[in-house]
Amino acid sequence: MTPSDVGLTATEYRHLVASLGRQPNDLELAIVGALWSEHCSYKSSKRALRWLTPSPGLAVRLAAGPGDNAGAVPFSDTLEIVFKVESHNHPSFVEPFSGAATGVGGIIRDVLAMGAEPLALLDSLRFGTGPERVRLEPGVVSGIAAYGNAVGVPTVGGEVAYGPGYEKNPLVNVMCVGIRAAADRVNAAGARVGDHLLLVGATTGRDGIGGASLLASRALDSRQADQRPMVQVGDPFTGKLLIEAVLAALATGRVHAVQDLGASGLSSAVAELASQSGVGVLLAVDRVGLREPDLSPAEIMLSESQERMLMAVAFEDLDAVAAVVGRWELPLWDVGVATPDGNLVVQGGDQRLTALPVSLLTEGVPLTEADRPRRLAPARERLELGEVGPLLLEGMWRAVLGHPEVASHAHVYRQYDSMVKAATVVGPGADAAVLRIRGTEDAGLAVVVDGQARWAAHDAWTGGARAVLEAVMNLTVSGAEPLGLSDGLNAGSPEDPATHRQLLELVAGVADAAAALSVPVTGGNVSLYNQTVGPHGAAEAIWPTAVIGAVGRVAPLKRVTRIALPAADLALWRLGAAVGDLAASVWRLAAGDGTVGVAAPPDWEVANGVRAVLAEGIDAGWIRAAHDVSDGGTAAAATEMWLAAPPELSLELDLEDVPSSQLVPLLFGEDPAVALIALAPADVPRLTAKLAAQAVPGRAVGVVRPSGARLWCRTSGGAVSWSRADLEAAWRSLDPAGSAALGGERR
Repeated sequence: MTPSDVGLTATEYRHLVASLGRQPNDLELAIVGALWSEHCSYKSSKRALRWLTPSPGLAVRLAAGPGDNAGAVPFSDTLEIVFKVESHNHPSFVEPFSGAATGVGGIIRDVLAMGAEPLALLDSLRFGTGPERVRLEPGVVSGIAAYGNAVGVPTVGGEVAYGPGYEKNPLVNVMCVGIRAAADRVNAAGARVGDHLLLVGATTGRDGIGGASLLASRALDSRQADQRPMVQVGDPFTGKLLIEAVLAALATGRVHAVQDLGASGLSSAVAELASQSGVGVLLAVDRVGLREPDLSPAEIMLSESQERMLMAVAFEDLDAVAAVVGRWELPLWDVGVATPDGNLVVQGGDQRLTALPVSLLTEGVPLTEADRPRRLAPARERLELGEVGPLLLEGMWRAVLGHPEVASHAHVYRQYDSMVKAATVVGPGADAAVLRIRGTEDAGLAVVVDGQARWAAHDAWTGGARAVLEAVMNLTVSGAEPLGLSDGLNAGSPEDPATHRQLLELVAGVADAAAALSVPVTGGNVSLYNQTVGPHGAAEAIWPTAVIGAVGRVAPLKRVTRIALPAADLALWRLGAAVGDLAASVWRLAAGDGTVGVAAPPDWEVANGVRAVLAEGIDAGWIRAAHDVSDGGTAAAATEMWLAAPPELSLELDLEDVPSSQLVPLLFGEDPAVALIALAPADVPRLTAKLAAQAVPGRAVGVVRPSGARLWCRTSGGAVSWSRADLEAAWRSLDPAGSAALGGERR
């Protein structure tokens, strides 16, 4: 076995030999190669991720942060919300169904490893628009549905988007949210010398060997042989038993530490638990329960077989924990013991197979330098727009509403069970999903995952910053106070200076936005090498993409604010910038020149002012409905609010005072710091006073009428109107029963 066989560079191998003071044997080399892979070690991003460390003022709002299996924030005096975003991009490219399904299983176990009961799933999916989509999308969606529905955790929201940046490489990012008692915190850091390590769950096979670790640490190459043997195979029914068994074991108070088995399997799980607990481990590889009896020690150590967890338990408590696990008819193996020497020693029978310092495995890889990039805002174009008459406006409206980034994806999310556990108050189709939390006094949990790479296509900093703002605004318009963020950062090869700079700019944008909006980042995931090497050796990388998961608290639960216009005789107001940004908008793709330009950076003062007005109006009850303005602009947001309303209502947009040159930017420009709200005319003075106090622009844009079932838009050039059936047909054009076109929406 050579260093290149396990993904080590010549420099890394020399560093390994110098650190050990000897040549590693083949098993040691295989373990180090897996744990030093990009996917496991974050060697190209770890220094940059330190920019996300919350300030001391924000850090006190965390119950668990970066370095843990998942982040956690307090929800009440006694409960904490645990959540994380994780990617399964490469496995989903190779084997869409199994790759996506095991991504769901893996993120559930990350939350379970923090001692939390999984409450909900959300997914963020990206596909191209060419022939590969036909292979990838149905498999990914059905894989998510098959695992999530069967394991009994509701999929309550997410997003699907399409674009040329994902033609060769899909993105499959999944978020899991769980809950735990603050008094019962557990993670991988509690193992004590003398504790026994119990492996619980499925038997170990050859599936996934080198999968999430090595497959996700290099560019996919169309010239290489079939890579499907590297993809794991999940079993949601065993996954459900594992959830119940681990939670029951933790409830005994006898489990000191817990760690899930994911990328690099047993090697990573043991090393991470040992590192965080400050112990060594003596591991008996021949005690591991096998699905195939002829597995080698290397295969056992690196197998990524799913539905397995590791628990540290004192010797005197082994029988009690085993009895609890046994009630769920899951096997359990005593595979090792925590030692004081700080080494990972793998033993097979009487033979010592490895002797590796745990610190070398988890912290020893040479890290890539990462200087925070100086903010270089690319030059932005000036779009010259002529007169827009009713006929042209009508065509633009339909084109935007039926475009890939706006049209309804109900035909995707209705495949997911969003109501299992009966805690879903607001499900797919809203700005944020809302869950009822038992054990609280009428408080709800709002959750969202969002990210729009069009904004990052030419300026990764702006894309990262706007993605954070979009997620936070989705919580705010839903009536939630944002509590914390988890990020999924997706980019191309870190070995390419251009794509590595994109990654650094993406991280910097997320960090700056979190600080500006005063919402802490609890951790997350980095997925690199999202690019494909074609038959002639040229690499095509994805658009740099920040997927942001966010959680918030809605208290009282009746404060939940929905998109739907609830009644007639309400005024519709637009809060935020006078006009939106057309450069990287859906309008530019659908009705403009079909290209993506440079997105405008956020205005943090206006953004925080809009958030303050929304929070106060929702809390006081005079904001009756709200929706953020992003994909498709004000036109799309207003249409979605109307389509969700009682069917007899009409919506009249009055823009006759808007100059013709500003009409298209106002209607179709995008800005995540803009929102539409509905309120009673009697409450307009309260709104205008709040807008003035916060120095936030705002204007009336329309009124809800009691009958007619039409949407009107009156401009200085004339009026145009649509029936509900007309616009609903355009918005639902992506349903397989209708058009075969592509589309996406926040779900």
